[in-house]
Formats: sequence, C-alpha cells, structure tokens
Amino acid sequence: MKKIKKNNFICLILARKGSKRIKNKNLVKINGKPLIEYTLKAITKIMSLNNIFISTNDEKIVKIAKNHNINFIKRPARLCRDRSSSEDGILHAIKIIMKERKIEHIIFLQPTSPLRDSKDIIECIKKYKKKKLDSIFSAFLAKRFIWTKIKKLSSLTFNYKKRQRSQNLNNLIIENGAIFIFNAKKFLKFKNRIFGKFDFYEMEENKSFDIDNLQDLRIVKKLIK
Repeated sequence: MKKIKKNNFICLILARKGSKRIKNKNLVKINGKPLIEYTLKAITKIMSLNNIFISTNDEKIVKIAKNHNINFIKRPARLCRDRSSSEDGILHAIKIIMKERKIEHIIFLQPTSPLRDSKDIIECIKKYKKKKLDSIFSAFLAKRFIWTKIKKLSSLTFNYKKRQRSQNLNNLIIENGAIFIFNAKKFLKFKNRIFGKFDFYEMEENKSFDIDNLQDLRIVKKLIK
C-alpha cells in the first residue's frame, strides 16, 4: 500500500489515561494487543513515523509511542478530566506541534475504532483532497425505524401511521468516530473538528464499531477473532 508522501498531513491520536466505563480503555487487550496498537498499525502502514503524534498523560502509552519511534505530547492534567473534550486536547496538541513545524492538515484518529484500516484512511484523504474540503468525518449508512421520546413517543425517521418497507426508508448518515480530517489553521478558529465546507466518507457498518462500553468491547473482540 502506498504511503502518504506529503508532509503537510500529520496524524494525531488522543489517548488519555483512565475511563469510567472500561478501566484503562486505550490499553485493554484484544487478541493479546493493547487497543491503541490497532490504530497504530493502520496509520504506520501509510504514514511516516515522524508525522504521527500521540497526546497522552499515560506513561504506558508514552512507552508504546517510544517503542514505535512515534512522537508523543504530554497532555496536561487539566485536559484529562472526565469532562475534558477531545477538541481541547486537539487544540493543545496543534499549538505544541506548530511551535516546531508547519502543518496544514490533521488526520485525527481515535483508538476506540480498531476495525478501521489503512485503506479507509487513504480513501478518506482522497475525498478530502478531491473535493477541497475544510473537514470530513467517517460514517456508515443505515436504514432505521427510529423513535424519540420527549413528552410522548414520536417516530423520527418514518411515519408510523403509514409504515414503509425498510428498503424504502431514506439512508441515515451515522458518524462512527473512526476518522476525522480537517484543516489545522481553521481548527484554531472554529475549535471544532467539523467546520466550513465538509462532507462524510462512507465506511462499512461492520468496521464502524466505536468502543464505548463493555458490550462494544465484547462484540469487537469477536469480530477481530
């Protein structure tokens, strides 16, 4: 597989210590490998190690970064609380990196999406460049009978009084958290990963699991086996 040749793209991975639902989630073992290793495997196949950065407050993840000869950024404790946002971590990392080098585009990968592969990242970059986007996110398409309840039940994606066949429903675009790409300088302005002219890159649903809880973890373990 061809590598990303241009140095104006860098990859950023946020991997803070701790997690409420799954203890030390980024290091939980799947098939004997820490979860973060699956993301590193996907990106190191296609990108120079010098262009990959891990932002973390976890010494075990720092050790993994060193073992792979990957850059790491010490994420401050104030940005590692339960209520800290990924955007805060991204902003901090971009400012640190920009002190040392010029960057134009960020490929932001979350360790909790281990089924995303190198090809997905490459194809997402291609769409981002071809359409001259400011930002792009990965998603899968699905047809769902979705309801909501505020004061009373209401059908969101269909009319329950005139129920359609599922194949006649409109596709829902469901963000899967696997890949985000955006312009670095414009992120500093908007402080959000989706902004300006944006679009989505379609992935397969069976590669779109984002590990958030123990049930997700059990499913992914079965899929990887």
